[in-house]
Amino acid sequence: MKKTKDKAKKNKSAKKSLLGGASKSLKKLGKRKLTTTQKVIGGVALAALGLGYLAQRRKASAAPTAVDTPPISDAEAAEQNLAALDANA
Repeated sequence: MKKTKDKAKKNKSAKKSLLGGASKSLKKLGKRKLTTTQKVIGGVALAALGLGYLAQRRKASAAPTAVDTPPISDAEAAEQNLAALDANA
């Protein structure tokens, strides 16, 4: 009888956390035998999800953070500085 009580306590503590319940479900699924076709389809689905996730991350990091302005030459910068000095005088 002691074994069943200990087992019940372990199951209750495992179910308290989200991962504990998930691990039990995964263990149940792991006992099933999968056909080769099911394994291939599962692998392709995982690969597609991974590629989609990476594409979203790449797109988010490539988004411009500031307005892109074309670079100006030294001569143009000097003219702008002179114009600003003339305006202040």
